[in-house]
Amino acid sequence: MKTKRLFSVLTALLLVASMLLGFVACGEGEVDPVSTDAPSTDGDQVDTEGETQYDPDIEVKNYDADFNVVIGGTFDKQYYFVEAGEGDAMSDSVYERQLKIKDHIGVDFVLQDAGDWLAYSGNVKRVVSSGGDDYQLVMTPVYQGITDLITSNSLYDFADLPTVNIEAPYWHSSLMEEIKVDDRYLLGYNDFCLSLVNCITFNKKLREDYRLDNPYDLVRNKEWTLDTFFAMASTVSSNTGDAAWGPEDTFGLTGWGWVQLIDFVTASNLKIVDKDENGDFYVAYEDNSEKMLNLIDKIYKMYNAEWSWMWESYYDASDVVSITTGRALFYLTSSPALIPLKGEDVDFGVLPYPMYDKNQENYRTLNWNGMLGVPASIKNPEMVGDALELLNYYAEPVKEAFYENLLGSKVAQSPDDVDMLDIIWDTQVSDVGIITCNSSQAMDNLVYMIPKMCENGNNNFASYMKANKRSAQRGLDKVFEGD
Repeated sequence: MKTKRLFSVLTALLLVASMLLGFVACGEGEVDPVSTDAPSTDGDQVDTEGETQYDPDIEVKNYDADFNVVIGGTFDKQYYFVEAGEGDAMSDSVYERQLKIKDHIGVDFVLQDAGDWLAYSGNVKRVVSSGGDDYQLVMTPVYQGITDLITSNSLYDFADLPTVNIEAPYWHSSLMEEIKVDDRYLLGYNDFCLSLVNCITFNKKLREDYRLDNPYDLVRNKEWTLDTFFAMASTVSSNTGDAAWGPEDTFGLTGWGWVQLIDFVTASNLKIVDKDENGDFYVAYEDNSEKMLNLIDKIYKMYNAEWSWMWESYYDASDVVSITTGRALFYLTSSPALIPLKGEDVDFGVLPYPMYDKNQENYRTLNWNGMLGVPASIKNPEMVGDALELLNYYAEPVKEAFYENLLGSKVAQSPDDVDMLDIIWDTQVSDVGIITCNSSQAMDNLVYMIPKMCENGNNNFASYMKANKRSAQRGLDKVFEGD
């Protein structure tokens, strides 16, 4: 079931909410009957909204095997595999999914240590080169090690896994298509992945105090644009009285002036790296130079405006002004950072990054979560495919618990924010520039172009491209063409 239908389905099932929100083991090895329903083998079903819900046609079987997983970084293992439920919705729903899959195909999920986010890819490569079957799934960081796995032919094509259906609604096929290598789906992404993205939070009290438009409505009406966002933020600023602006003052927009500025490129439907008509990757910043120049100009002015407070790449904690201080209307942050916010005495809302303008078709959210990879030396592709499909199929209760973990309340009590998270989740895209940013120093420079311009006080796009583009392209060619 697609994430965007989550809240509608929950609303329709409020009368049986206690059954849906439990998802815990009942008795010795028994589980609630509602939560053990296996996927139908009779084809697609129609859900409560009249839409077709895809059911994977996977026969009940017993592989009697371990399914070994390597988490190389970024992904938080507690949200994916646990040894037992601990009485909270998150761990219980994750554990319940494992029990369902074990009951269906007879596999136990086991986390294996292949080293940290810097070392994992080398260990995976060694296993593959020796023909070993030590690992069945690799969960990568957002970039580290991915190019090594690609260039060493260490990854299996998801399309070659017998029971994987990339067109099923719980696979993010459009995202996977963007990063396909030589017509092979070497990197996967799906509803099993609980997304790590950047987003915008806002202080609801300040929004009301300044009588500003409801940003939820602006998002839904496709009126949440870059100019609208910055215009709203610019209405809020207050200096304590001294000449200099600092973290003790009030601002319309605050945030880390580094990683989170990169997302404005993606949100504006621009790319760092794209594919040409031959399927070759190239540096794409200059595809629409006028739009890129305008975007740089808007962000550069925002960064230096009195109504914004952006702290630099290496910052002291005293520089941080979040919405929890009561002195920031909007706050650029990440989805995991929502969790500590819920413990603060602030009523906050969640929003996607704005579109560039009203001519843009939809919102776009940059994936920072890493990807899924299957080692090329696996011995039982059918088992791997079955397990991946079922991890996806049974993702909905885990995502429900994850939403609750992010928002600090039952999802049915936060309908606006659930809608916003659905939009954020459903509009995720990746950028090969992010994935390959360690292929060369020049590519890293291009990925962090806007933050570096803002921090260094030089927004000359032409000179920046002249200094980095050629070397970055050589790095791309080395990764994907072996040059």
